[in-house]
Amino acid sequence: MFGNILIDKLRFSVKRDEINPYEAQYKLNAIMSEHFRKDNYTANFDKQYFRLTFTPTLYLDSVEAMEGLPILNLEMISEQKLLELLKPVYSVLGGKAVGTWIDLNKGIITEEPVFKYIKALGKRQFRYPYKKNESTSKTAVTSLILSSVKRDDSEVDSRNTAQQITLYDDVEEITSKSDTRFIDDVYLSDEEIAQIPECLYERELSRLWLKQGVNKLHLLRLEQRYKYTKYIKKITHHLTGSNDVDELTLPILIELLENGELYKKLEEFYTNELRKYVFFDDIEQLKDITLNKHEQMIVDEMLENDDIDIDSFAHFFKEIGYTSQYKYSTKKILYHTTEKCYREMYNKFGI
Repeated sequence: MFGNILIDKLRFSVKRDEINPYEAQYKLNAIMSEHFRKDNYTANFDKQYFRLTFTPTLYLDSVEAMEGLPILNLEMISEQKLLELLKPVYSVLGGKAVGTWIDLNKGIITEEPVFKYIKALGKRQFRYPYKKNESTSKTAVTSLILSSVKRDDSEVDSRNTAQQITLYDDVEEITSKSDTRFIDDVYLSDEEIAQIPECLYERELSRLWLKQGVNKLHLLRLEQRYKYTKYIKKITHHLTGSNDVDELTLPILIELLENGELYKKLEEFYTNELRKYVFFDDIEQLKDITLNKHEQMIVDEMLENDDIDIDSFAHFFKEIGYTSQYKYSTKKILYHTTEKCYREMYNKFGI
């Protein structure tokens, strides 16, 4: 369960004139309502497009059997079940239906409270086109949002919500929206059980508690969001092995599911993106981590103030004539301020 790739949102779009939108809506409501509660999918249309949006991690074998019971998006359905869902969807939308929204997720259990990892990663550097969103952690749920750079006539480097990476405390996210405190029929491995307080998992009921007294599940989620063909096409290139295919069509996904290859390839893509843009520093211990007085001053400031990141000190290195050693100095500083959390995330996300 923990550390496995999840598709947390999936949208297919097709031009309205390709189908009868009213008939499609009626048929898809019948298909989707068997496996999703009404709040977990939509089938609607406007003047140009018909769109089917749903949350695969909230798939149910029977909506009726689960009535009134809490469900959480912690586990991905099997490839066979997703295939059995998409085939009737294909019969309605046809081969021209294109993926226009996909959220890829992983959840890991952390040794310490999740906010420490979010704060630690927020102090580090990220590769273009991602930058830390200025509104990070100003909501009820502690989060770190990395947005790709968006340029237009009115704003430069503004937040681009169509392509972003978000880290957040999943337990905070769940409890801020509902009164859910536990979920049943959660089957954890011995390795997973060993990572959480004993009181948070009842083997005989297969019940996972999010909170129990002073104990809380430290569940960190890292989501990659891609909306519209412009940003999804790099997923398509990876899935198909061809840079000539730019649209993630419904037939492509069905073929990958039939071959049992979709989840493995999505896992590869997800990990490659993190390695390229977020976790690009190796985790080998530096040979020389002794700090000079300037580096020690920066470490002290960063440890004292959670909202200061390493990029805030670029001008300081320039002023004191240390520009040439800035890159190596930042590695030493980050080692002293964020290494423990960074190393744990690096390993548990499979980088």
